[in-house]
Amino acid sequence: MTQPDRRRSRDSKIMLVLAVLVVAVAATWVTSSVLRAGASGGGGDANLPGGRQIVFRSLRAGPSFGHIAVVPAGDAGRERVVLPTRCERTAASAAGGLCLRQTRNPIELFAVTLLDERLRPGKETRLNGIPSRARFSEDGRYYATTAFVTGHSYISDGFSTETVIGRVGGEPVGNVEDFAFLLNGQRNQNADRNVWGVTFVPGGERFFATVATQNRRYLVEGDIRRRTLTALRDNVECPSLSPDGRRLVYKKRTGLNTDVWRFHVLDLASGVERPLAETRSVDDQAAWLDDGHVMYGVPKGGAGGRNADVWVVPLNGGAPRLLIPDADSPTVRGPAKARSQR
Repeated sequence: MTQPDRRRSRDSKIMLVLAVLVVAVAATWVTSSVLRAGASGGGGDANLPGGRQIVFRSLRAGPSFGHIAVVPAGDAGRERVVLPTRCERTAASAAGGLCLRQTRNPIELFAVTLLDERLRPGKETRLNGIPSRARFSEDGRYYATTAFVTGHSYISDGFSTETVIGRVGGEPVGNVEDFAFLLNGQRNQNADRNVWGVTFVPGGERFFATVATQNRRYLVEGDIRRRTLTALRDNVECPSLSPDGRRLVYKKRTGLNTDVWRFHVLDLASGVERPLAETRSVDDQAAWLDDGHVMYGVPKGGAGGRNADVWVVPLNGGAPRLLIPDADSPTVRGPAKARSQR
């Protein structure tokens, strides 16, 4: 081989190596851009299943860990549709939803992203703490967020929550802790009050929630217009209203260990309360699969694990069963309705 031929061969090899490096760098940039888009709530539409859907966080290992996912409510075993939006907590209804997420901003670490009826991310606001609970009203007018502003769980010493009700497309309602709290018919002024676990009553200004003060937890009925919280009964946390509006499911502390919770269901008309068949202690705000079944997230490997499964238990006394593996934060929404104005 002549000297020019050797030079051309060497130059060709160098160009080939450079081309491979360029392709590798480009692929890495595209992949990281996609992951960043998911982490920041970016992304487009997806082919969502028709009819009633379960919306949840997918916890399968891999780059889509923590992303919103969807399965048909009547066929939860079907392959999940994973969306680009990554959350720490999510909730949805037919009118839209919301995503509580971690940001890359060192000044504002957490944010609330509203989702439209196709679960596409839209307006974003600040979340003043570690995401804990989320709910979106059936009519799409209100949403509620709960964040820990100190401490990391309800059993941490000195924990404090901030629960905010937002008005979609309007001025926020504000921090629910600022509402007047009525206990035994009298306004209670205790400074240690915390509020969490909102569930909305469809078609109005009412909601249910938990108020904690002086080491007691109360089920309260809230009124957005009057800005009041009225205590209804003791030892209730994280209520969730059934689709037909007749029952509340919640967790309550049982036994000698005050950190053990059991799910109970309350008939609102009769006031009769009874435990569900789930005997594990589950720290979650349950959601209704339908009027006869309740679903919730159960952490794997203890409460501190990053992974979880969604379980379901019937109201009729049947045993709980696994509904969606590697998932948490489930809610059900009906078919998308007419496009909301925001």
